[in-house]
Amino acid sequence: MDSLPRIALVGAMGIGKTTALRSLCGEKMISSDVVNLDRGSNAKEFTTVGTEFGEIDLGDGERVQVCGCPGQERFSFVRQWILSVSMGVFVMVDVNQPEAVNEASRLLQDVAAQEQPPLVLILNARPAPAAAIDRFAQALSEAGHGVVPVLQADPRDRGQMLDAMGVLASLLSLQSEER
Repeated sequence: MDSLPRIALVGAMGIGKTTALRSLCGEKMISSDVVNLDRGSNAKEFTTVGTEFGEIDLGDGERVQVCGCPGQERFSFVRQWILSVSMGVFVMVDVNQPEAVNEASRLLQDVAAQEQPPLVLILNARPAPAAAIDRFAQALSEAGHGVVPVLQADPRDRGQMLDAMGVLASLLSLQSEER
């Protein structure tokens, strides 16, 4: 049996990776949430300490595995492993936050450092005006990352997340046709 294409969700602690996975997969996912002992970094009750897995059907029999990575830097080795076995990546950010460009840049560098870098899209996970998204995209370009598509989707909204997955799946399909 062929392995499923794998899509990674990466981003800061609390950005909505687990929420996105849950909205896409429902309860048919493997979670690695534990009680958050680092309330100084983020006040949320639970946090991810390993890889979370789920599987979704994109239609026409096309299935993908979605993997959420922990956002804390102490678990960067988990993120590196998932990136190394992924075809596509959503770098999840909140473009309204002052550190969003630096956080995205760091994660884009992690992606680019892979032996076979996966296709990457930025997913703005919080409501933002188009002008803020444009400023964010421009700042990433000026930081040397070129043009990286920025989509907006609420991680709690399954329809929005499926639309974002559809965009990534289409780009992956186009990429495979070019090879």
